[in-house]
Amino acid sequence: MEIHAEFFPVETTNARWSVAYVTLSIAGTPDERQRAAIDETVRAQGGRTAWRVHPKIGRSYALIESAVPVDAQSIRSVSGGEAYASAVIALAVSPAVPQALPSVQEALGGPGRPAGVLACHPFPGGAVIEWDPDVSSTALVMGLIDVELRRFASGRTAEVLGPLPRSAIAKIAADGLQAPEIRLDRVLEALVDDA
Repeated sequence: MEIHAEFFPVETTNARWSVAYVTLSIAGTPDERQRAAIDETVRAQGGRTAWRVHPKIGRSYALIESAVPVDAQSIRSVSGGEAYASAVIALAVSPAVPQALPSVQEALGGPGRPAGVLACHPFPGGAVIEWDPDVSSTALVMGLIDVELRRFASGRTAEVLGPLPRSAIAKIAADGLQAPEIRLDRVLEALVDDA
């Protein structure tokens, strides 16, 4: 599935800036030359990049942040990865019972998966699920994972792989804690950084 970058304004805590996000997902670990080329392509378009690399899982992620829309196709061309036009959650899930893994992969990678799930990448002992939290909530995706694991009486470990903007982290916390009062404009760290 290819998603083209468009401008998605996201207000910062003090509403002075609008920010467009693109999430880059790459299989493997880019070498220094490839990362430098990606970073330079992003910088040339007025953006900046935050990286997280996971060699054991075999995936790398970059959150691209810019005040103006970036050309996702140029980033795809340089990186060989997928560029999503939003801040995407990438979660590595490893079932405690290995027999549960195919069910999780089918539920999140098959034709009946939630609309916001963009990809489900296998890795030894688990799967990486990439989804847009603005389309499918974290509670929905995690609930679906847990339903599949329950069939095998399996627990799980989970690790967020990609960097996320503070606005997405606040939204996930508000949803997970069922506390709508958690908003970015009420997060002390964000307020201090914007001062």
